[in-house]
Formats: sequence, C-alpha cells, structure tokens
Amino acid sequence: MRQQHEHRTRRALALLALACVGGTAFATPPANEPPPASFGQATPVEQLQAMTGGSGTTNNINQQTLNGTMSDTEAKNTISGGNVVSGSAFDNSAGLPTVIQNSGNNVLIQNSTIVNVRMNP
Repeated sequence: MRQQHEHRTRRALALLALACVGGTAFATPPANEPPPASFGQATPVEQLQAMTGGSGTTNNINQQTLNGTMSDTEAKNTISGGNVVSGSAFDNSAGLPTVIQNSGNNVLIQNSTIVNVRMNP
C-alpha cells in the first residue's frame, strides 16, 4: 500500500513540474519597474539531488473531505468501453491539468487536489 502511495506521489509531483514548466511564457518586465526581489543564492545541485518531493511539511492542515453518495442506481443493456488520452492531450496546457476518466456505469467520481507551494526568501 505504501509503495502505491509513493508511486502516486512521485507521479503527481512529476506532472506538477511538467505543468509548471510546459506551457510557461516568459516576458521581460517593463523598463520602469524595479527588478523582482531576489530569493538569494541558488541551492547547489548536489544538495537538490538528495532532496525529494514532500520532504518538507507545512504548519497548516490540508484536508479535503469528499462525501459523494449514490443510491437506487441501475444500468441495463449498457456497453462500457476504454478511455484513451492521446500523446498530445496536454500540448499547450498550463497550470494543473487534470484528467478524470470513467469507462463504467453508475460510477461516482470525486476528485480533489491540494497544492502547497512554499518559497522561502
């Protein structure tokens, strides 16, 4: 069970990184604006290599409770099929794209995402 959770966590972090970088547009600030505040010296690559996603914690409690219910559902003479996400499904996307698929009948799907971004100056 723990391996499955770790696999999902790593996959989610990889998708988050891809979403943040994939469709990002960079612009030069106007000349009359001051330069953005610096975050200080960059962390050495050797130190970053030893770190993993989720290695820090927040002081906030992040909890989402989903309470969907289904009742008196019935499916007769139905046909269920497969779901396909093409290789270009996320082209030009930005942010946190989400795909929720269902190939069954009488299914309740609940989705929830919490993203914590902490940037220490």
